[in-house]
Amino acid sequence: MTEPTTKSTPFAHCDHVDHHLFAVQPGIPILDALESAAVYLSCAEALAHQAPFATQPGHTATLRWASRQMLGTAKSLVQASIDGLHQAQPDT
Repeated sequence: MTEPTTKSTPFAHCDHVDHHLFAVQPGIPILDALESAAVYLSCAEALAHQAPFATQPGHTATLRWASRQMLGTAKSLVQASIDGLHQAQPDT
């Protein structure tokens, strides 16, 4: 049996067109994708904790934006992993 891998999962929807900027690529080993998701979640958490203490104008908004982008990436990695696991399940 082959190791389950990610399924293509687009994310980061564009505001003015019906497209996504990025996608999780298919064929990534699930463990690699989930490890990356954990890193993105840790970074997003760190940025979210820093945002209220930002001292430069606009810095809070930038930290929040970066945190949201990382959360979206992590969510897509997890979803691509879940979809890949479902795809790898034998039909019953």
